[in-house]
Amino acid sequence: MAKLILMFKDQVLKEFPFMKESITIGRKPDNDIQIDNLAVSGRHAKIDKTGSGFTLTDLQSTNGTFVNDKKIASQKLNDGDRVIVGKHTLLYVDAETDQAEENNIDQTMVLDTAKQRELLAKQRGGTGKETEKIGVLSPLGNSGMEDIKLTKKLTRMGKASNSEVRLSGLFMGATAAAISKRPSGYTITFTGGMTKLKVNGQVVKDSAQLKDHDKIELGSHRFQFHQRKADSF
Repeated sequence: MAKLILMFKDQVLKEFPFMKESITIGRKPDNDIQIDNLAVSGRHAKIDKTGSGFTLTDLQSTNGTFVNDKKIASQKLNDGDRVIVGKHTLLYVDAETDQAEENNIDQTMVLDTAKQRELLAKQRGGTGKETEKIGVLSPLGNSGMEDIKLTKKLTRMGKASNSEVRLSGLFMGATAAAISKRPSGYTITFTGGMTKLKVNGQVVKDSAQLKDHDKIELGSHRFQFHQRKADSF
């Protein structure tokens, strides 16, 4: 199911799965997502299920509601969108992406199914090789880091202890960027802070789709993104 990840100053605070057709966001305690901050209006915004997705609507809040740094009145949400309410950020993860991660929890079941397909393919004279590709970050320079496999639906990059990619630096945020794994590929999202995110030398202020051999820069850290067949690891 789709969910929102609440963040403040690059720290992940809480996850909110969409359990209702409509949820409210605001400072008052009776909101579905309460953000106790004076920059947030009592009834700040709401998100309604519309068709197969969700639409965010600002409730005439004092400081406005923003999606990827753009002020909105009403807008349909896309996977990886950053909703800014006051000083807090809500990262939207759609149902398809979230379900893909849930399906990867039981690794034994996945491996058994793959093995079964391989055996059946051999009986029919096929190879049974899997074609799924997994994203990889290869560090550039003399960082001493090893290749990082992007197997999770959300890989966080920053200096926080719970970041999957731990990075150092004076201006490095706790969570400076996040890479989401989707059925259509991988997307990197800037999550805020003083450290600039660049892909192939271009500053990324919201999100960018990653392609093979893209070069990613986050502060002084540099990586090359590429994909490998799952059975090559």
